[in-house]
Amino acid sequence: MTEQPITQEARREAELHIQEHSLGEAARISKLSRIREVVLGAQDGLLVPLGVVTGMAAANPSQSLIIVAGLAEALAGAVAMGSGSYLASEAEEGLYRSEILDEGQEVIEHREREIAELAIILEHEGLPREDAEHVAIGLAANDNVFLRTKIQKELDLSPDAGGDALGDAFVVGGTYLVAAIIPLWPYLVFDISTALPISVVCTLIALFILGIAKGRVARLSILRSGIKVTVIGAVSAAIGFGVGHLVSSYFG
Repeated sequence: MTEQPITQEARREAELHIQEHSLGEAARISKLSRIREVVLGAQDGLLVPLGVVTGMAAANPSQSLIIVAGLAEALAGAVAMGSGSYLASEAEEGLYRSEILDEGQEVIEHREREIAELAIILEHEGLPREDAEHVAIGLAANDNVFLRTKIQKELDLSPDAGGDALGDAFVVGGTYLVAAIIPLWPYLVFDISTALPISVVCTLIALFILGIAKGRVARLSILRSGIKVTVIGAVSAAIGFGVGHLVSSYFG
């Protein structure tokens, strides 16, 4: 089927769509991608402190030891998660930059070959050979457009690849620290025997809500997502309690 030339009406409609919708898509997707950092920080911030304080409570030490262990783990965990996220994001961004710079250098040094490569890629994607070569030559008329297209087609990367490593780190670490308050706060208010079930129940509820939020953003089954995260939390609490009980029994 031969496409007709683009009409002025179609062009105006496309420009309006870009202004009202498409330009905001990148920002929207970028915000949604932060759900990864939020889920990572919140889930670990709930699970790990829950396991620690539940295990400590099962070992039946003094309440102050449980609180100290929980707070120490929360702070150390937040720093570890934040720094780990920063280093991982920084390494990923460095790799992206390196690959993009290498591709840019190849475009400068081997321009004819790079145009031919793009034509072949377009041909493999379904364009007839003559049309693929015509499109590749047309794109090469603008260095910036040509390089961005090569990055997308050959490297399967966004030309603007790379995120905010420091921002990701603060999101992960901060979310971890905030989430850790949920399994810890009952031990600041109640005695151990009362705080233990409250801590577990509150954390499991929080995990279920987190799973629902994750499912909604990722467009998964919200009930299944909530149950899955809650089950993981229940297992974490059971393991912590079991280890604490065994250790206290063996050394007690």
